[in-house]
Amino acid sequence: MSWIKGRPLTALAALALALRVLCAAVTEVRPLFPDFYYTDAVRIHGYALNALEDVRAGRAPVINGTLGERVQTLISLGFYRIFGPRPFTVKLFNAFLGALGVAAFAWALSMAFPEPTALAAGLLMAVWPSHIFYTSQNLKEAPVGLLAYAALGAALAAGFDAKASRPRAATFALGAGAALLGAGFYRSYVMICLGAALLIALGLSVKRPVQFSPGLTVAALAAALALYPSVARGLLDSFHSATLGATDQGRVQSTLIPLTYDDHDSSVYRPTSPEGISRFRSARQASDRLWATTKANRDIGTQIYPNETFKTWGDVLLYLPKGAFAVLFMPLPGLYPLDGKLGRYASAGENLILLALAALAAAGFLRGPKTPARLGLLAFFAAMTLGASLLEFDLGSAGRHKLLYLPMLFPFAAGEALRLLGREEPR
Repeated sequence: MSWIKGRPLTALAALALALRVLCAAVTEVRPLFPDFYYTDAVRIHGYALNALEDVRAGRAPVINGTLGERVQTLISLGFYRIFGPRPFTVKLFNAFLGALGVAAFAWALSMAFPEPTALAAGLLMAVWPSHIFYTSQNLKEAPVGLLAYAALGAALAAGFDAKASRPRAATFALGAGAALLGAGFYRSYVMICLGAALLIALGLSVKRPVQFSPGLTVAALAAALALYPSVARGLLDSFHSATLGATDQGRVQSTLIPLTYDDHDSSVYRPTSPEGISRFRSARQASDRLWATTKANRDIGTQIYPNETFKTWGDVLLYLPKGAFAVLFMPLPGLYPLDGKLGRYASAGENLILLALAALAAAGFLRGPKTPARLGLLAFFAAMTLGASLLEFDLGSAGRHKLLYLPMLFPFAAGEALRLLGREEPR
């Protein structure tokens, strides 16, 4: 017990790792859900197998897909070359990254909240069943979470610690920029939203005495955002993709320009107008339905308002609240058909708890101090939720992606819960 009190972040990471390794082992022996829950993991496995065949034949490996898929495939290929084509080894690696991400999350929060609040929020993430499941599979959730929270923590450490020495502040600032850039390699919109939120937080701190660290942190974050397009294109070129054709070029473009989609018939929709958003959503949902029918012989029953259309920006504004509620909290019992499916029941149970946490978070925010760092967390949550409410097309992917940004509410909820229990420490 004294060891846990002396090294709380290590203990938190150990708990998170144990739960994720256990889940990886269980799902390796007996998948908990239908095959379509593992679609992305199966695709990465297939890409890695093809690349492994190239390597064993003495050829440069051909790795296709979006930039994030290529990075994940390259990691899988590295493990397959050492241990053979065994997905379990990559699942264990992702479990380790997921556990580090939990610790990085709590560490980042400790610079904006009292330590008990930060640790309680980290514990919520550590035991969150969906987080355990998705960060123990061969998916992008574990690495992108670790990189994003590392960027968040390093930026807060560099920009808001007035006692930090210049070398320490410079190290954290450069680390924040590097981690933010790394997160962008997996999901560019995460880099954009998190970078903007951190810049807002640093901008709100201008009334504080001028420090060396905020300016350097701003420069490092801005440099990461500015360098991303050229660095990402250079990475794509480095994959030696000899079969890069017109279709793949479209997929590459969608990685570098988040609001672009190639529907594979040469029609590119840009969701920059109400009608464009409608066409974008319709094309993506139609493409997903076609894939599910032809590749998996199933119907998609969890698309998010597939018949919604927008003619004016007023229509978009009216849609945002229900779209945001859907991506954050659906399915819910009584509001969404569960159809006797295990996955929906599990999600509905989780979402009831998440809804209660959101209510606590609202109370905690209204009651607590509105510091720049805390407002930065909410800016990241708001930016990601805004984009998700319009550009998430299915509850399955929405539930997976919210693992990154919905936890921004956890420290506010944890702080309010500790206050109600009379255990919160003053800051």
